[in-house]
Amino acid sequence: MLSWIAKPFVWAHHSPTINKIFSILDSIIASINKNIAVTGLCIGVIITAINVIFRYMAGLFPDIFTISLTWAEEIARYCFLWSAFFGAAYGFRKGVHIAVTMLIEKFPPKIAKTCVILTHILNSVFLGFMAYAGAMVCYDNFLLGYMSEALHNVPLWIFLLCLPLAFIGATYRSIEKIYEVSWTPADKVIKNAEAEMIHDSVIKD
Repeated sequence: MLSWIAKPFVWAHHSPTINKIFSILDSIIASINKNIAVTGLCIGVIITAINVIFRYMAGLFPDIFTISLTWAEEIARYCFLWSAFFGAAYGFRKGVHIAVTMLIEKFPPKIAKTCVILTHILNSVFLGFMAYAGAMVCYDNFLLGYMSEALHNVPLWIFLLCLPLAFIGATYRSIEKIYEVSWTPADKVIKNAEAEMIHDSVIKD
């Protein structure tokens, strides 16, 4: 029974075509997460800096300098929000999230591998639930017709799309880790995880 269930996974694991498809998908998702995180951070910093300069000038010359970016604070806040969530999703691929492996390292290899897989399964369940909850938040805001406080013609749910989208990406990454660890020999799971974390923390793409 178990061999019958595992058969398609074994075929997919050894298929160059399937591996190529997943490699392309991996690059696309990583690129989206990274670019949105970097773009959101840059835009948020620029808008905040411009708004600070405008307020400073308005304080020095209140009769002359009357320009005010009433929307800047809210837009910058959402830019940082998108940057944080998509950056966190990208972090699952790079393996840079905080993890303590000192206890697992003391376990026999098979038990350590089981613990790592269970950890990724729990992560996947939690992240999947958060993706669902984020989608419900967007849907509720859509039904209620909430609009942005500063940009009155823009629905609020558009800004909140970062919640389900980022968590979907993170869920995919966590499930991907389950697949990777399941095919890794038990005695190499911890070593590979530590080597990957060091490599991805140093090598930038």
